[in-house]
Amino acid sequence: MISVRAKKFLAISFVAIFLMMAISPIFARAQTTTYGPQNGAYVDKIVFRVIEEEAAAVLALQNDVIDMMGDMVDPQYLEVLEEAANIETARVQRNGFGYMTINTAKYPLNITALRRAMAFATDKVAISDDIWEGLADPQDGPLPAVNPWTIEGTLDYTYYEENAALGNTMLDAAGFDIDPLTGFRTAPDGTAFDVNVECAISSDIAIQVGTKFAEALVALHIDGRSEPTAFDEYLTRLNNHGDYDMCFLGVNFGTFDADVLGDEWWGENADVPFQNFANWRNDSYDALRNDLMYSTDYDVIKAASDEMQRIWIYECPWIIAYNNVEIGAYRTDRFEGHQNDISGGVVGFWTNYKVHLKDSEGGP
Repeated sequence: MISVRAKKFLAISFVAIFLMMAISPIFARAQTTTYGPQNGAYVDKIVFRVIEEEAAAVLALQNDVIDMMGDMVDPQYLEVLEEAANIETARVQRNGFGYMTINTAKYPLNITALRRAMAFATDKVAISDDIWEGLADPQDGPLPAVNPWTIEGTLDYTYYEENAALGNTMLDAAGFDIDPLTGFRTAPDGTAFDVNVECAISSDIAIQVGTKFAEALVALHIDGRSEPTAFDEYLTRLNNHGDYDMCFLGVNFGTFDADVLGDEWWGENADVPFQNFANWRNDSYDALRNDLMYSTDYDVIKAASDEMQRIWIYECPWIIAYNNVEIGAYRTDRFEGHQNDISGGVVGFWTNYKVHLKDSEGGP
C-alpha cells in the first residue's frame, strides 16, 4: 500500500532503462554502449542519484543533466515542462487513488448513515478540478477506473458532487440531532462526538484534501477538523489497528484483477496487522468472498465482484478522494522508443527496455 509520496527524489544516470518505484519520483541519466538490435538492453548501466527537491530535479531535466523524471511529476511543474525544448510529458491514469479511511469500529463512525453523509458532503469535483488542477477525476468505488472489473459510474447515484443537503437529511433520519447549545450534532445515543481528519504534514495535496473533508464535516454540523500529522506516526497506528477517526492515504495496485476485494476489506482481516485499516466487517460482503476468490466460473466471479463493489460503495469504509493521472517527463534529444505503459507509465521498466539512442546520436 502506497500513501503520500516522499519529498525526496532519486536521480538516475541511465543507459536505457530504469526501474521506477511507485513511492517517489525517479530521475535517470543514460550512458550508451554498442549492442545488436536483439541483444537485450541498449545501455550498460543505470545510475540513480538523490535530488532533494523536485524543483531541482525539474531544473536538472531542463539542463540535460538527467534523461528522465519519475512516475509522478507534481502538477505545478507540468506547464514549464511542456513548454521546455526537447522534453516530453506522458500521462497515464493511475491504477490507484487517494482516499480517506474511516475507523468503522469506532462509535458513531460505525454507523453507515454517518459515513455516507460524509461522502455525499465531500466535494470530490473540487478536489479533482482545483487541488489537482483537472489532472484527476472523482471516484467512488474500490477498484480504479482503469481496472476492467470496476463498476465505477454504473450505479444510480454517485458521491462526486457536494450534496451536504442530502447528507444532513440522512443524519436527521438516523437520529444525529443538533445540540442547540453547541450547534454540533450528537450521536444517536445522545452523546457528543467529534471527528479528527488526519493528513500527512509533508504533502500539500494531502493537506488540501484534508481541508475539503473538514469542510464537509462543518457543512453537516459535525464537530470536525483537519489535522496535518506526521505520516509515519499515523501509519503506525493504522498498521496496528490503533485509535483514529479518519486518515488520508493513497494506494497503487500492482495488478488489474479484483482480488483486492477479497483481501483488503475482508472481515477476518479486521484484526490482522497491516490489513483492513478501516476495521470493517460486513456479513453480506464477506459471504461473497469465496465466489470471488475461488470460483472457476467467470460469471460467478463477475457477479460476486459487482455485488461486493455495490455493498462497499454504499457502506463507505473508505471515501475515495480522487483518481489522478500520473505524469512522466523525459528528454527527447538523444533517446527514443519510450512507451507509455498502462501500468507503469512512460517510466515503466519493461516498456522502456528498448529505449535507445536516436540514429543521429549513433543509435540504436
